[in-house]
Amino acid sequence: MRRTVAPRPLRGAYQGVVMLVLGITAACRPWAPSSPPETAAQFYTLIDGLGVRGVPDSIALDAVGPYLDTTLVRLLTEARHERDNASRRAPDEKPPFVEGDMFGSLFEGNTSFAIRAVITRGDTTFAVMALTNARQPPTVRWTDTLVIVARPNATPKSPQFVIADLRYGGGWDFGNRGALVGNLRAALSPDTATVTTPPVTPSACVSPPCGTSPQ
Repeated sequence: MRRTVAPRPLRGAYQGVVMLVLGITAACRPWAPSSPPETAAQFYTLIDGLGVRGVPDSIALDAVGPYLDTTLVRLLTEARHERDNASRRAPDEKPPFVEGDMFGSLFEGNTSFAIRAVITRGDTTFAVMALTNARQPPTVRWTDTLVIVARPNATPKSPQFVIADLRYGGGWDFGNRGALVGNLRAALSPDTATVTTPPVTPSACVSPPCGTSPQ
């Protein structure tokens, strides 16, 4: 079926929803997170509130971009451009980066999250996130790990810590595996992508509770 372009009123309505989510989020939190756990919690609150599926569009990326480091923002922007270009080239075909939750192991996404552990190694913080999808039985539980670093040249009104990567812990055959940055690079440049060994994750995150099977 041919893809259709949403009319302008729908676009305006979507922008209104985004502004409402951002307003509610802002009312419940400090203006700028000042610790890795605050960055992790506010990031997931925004992603869940905006209902992001696939690569974020420009409005959603503007909202969550301050919580991400420049490399991740660049890769997500390139992925969005690739999706849009593919849609224009072949409007009857499904473009890449259009479905599923890129920010979690489970394709269907999560219905709740909590910070299970925060582990610091030098200048890097690993926030282990306990995630749940309870939309239908059986409830699925798993953990993913955010890699968080200090923002260079942070201003008082910007998050002091940003997410440099997300390491998937679900381990399912049909879910996201590996790490977000590596997956984006491989998908955007499949001919030049090389296999690299990711930085060592703290031992507390290489086995349960950081990677659990569906329950």
